[in-house]
Amino acid sequence: MLSSIAFTIISIASTSFTILITLPIVIILYIRLHRERATVILLSANTYVGLLTFSIILLSTNINVLRADLFETSLVNTGGLTACQLQGFLVYERFGCCYSSFVLQALSRLLKVLYPKRTILQSFKFNLVCIVLQWILCFLLLLPSYIWRDLFYSLYEFDYYCGIRYERLFYLWYVIFNIYVLPLTYMAIIYIRLMYYIRRGNLELLQTQRGRSAQRNYVVIRRILCTMTVLALAGLPNVGLAILAYIKPNLSGYYYMYRIQWMVPTITMCTLSIVLVFITPQLKKVIMNAKLPDKQVMPT
Repeated sequence: MLSSIAFTIISIASTSFTILITLPIVIILYIRLHRERATVILLSANTYVGLLTFSIILLSTNINVLRADLFETSLVNTGGLTACQLQGFLVYERFGCCYSSFVLQALSRLLKVLYPKRTILQSFKFNLVCIVLQWILCFLLLLPSYIWRDLFYSLYEFDYYCGIRYERLFYLWYVIFNIYVLPLTYMAIIYIRLMYYIRRGNLELLQTQRGRSAQRNYVVIRRILCTMTVLALAGLPNVGLAILAYIKPNLSGYYYMYRIQWMVPTITMCTLSIVLVFITPQLKKVIMNAKLPDKQVMPT
């Protein structure tokens, strides 16, 4: 009992800290977008909105779980099974949207490197349309998990989480594939293409302006690959537990599986909310300028 509560408290602390970080950043980026329609700021805002909404929904979920642990009153008892199913759907959908936002950032970098003269592909409107399509596709891909809810969702026994049981492997893998495997696969393909393009230059090219640009792109890609590694680590425990449940179905639900399922992503999202500021120079500059007041010359 105490171990279960400890997992829940860690998740609540992580999501709360993520909200405290992402909310001010979203406000700063929103204000900046009204002044300057920069693509990098737009894509960063999209990512932070995804992190913020995911954290808010997951915080609500973990508060419900903690209340159930302490008072044995869950969302199903108070709000009905429909509310529980909706909450479970939103958690998965928001998680997938967060990962998809990183795919858009990678795609933007690829288009900028491969087609620098095609300004339409780097325009604010084009990227805004891509963001809208991203949100729609994330919703549609996960919609079957709500339409088939009688078969798809069930309250986790003893853990009070609303979502997919590990023994329902077909449905669980459908969600994992769409919110975790596909985005990481897209990012891997994009970054491999970028690495191939940058490494294709010879020593003479490195002495030119284009070569220096390639070196800068290489630095950017290394930073993004670091982010991709963190994203990959977020889902590995859940994938491993799903494989374990497939090999030994009788172990489904043991070893705090359902507590670990979302505790690791909460820590990952909290880490990303901080790391992204330092690996995105334009984002760091905007936030630092927002913190520093304008220097005013006092009249003599």
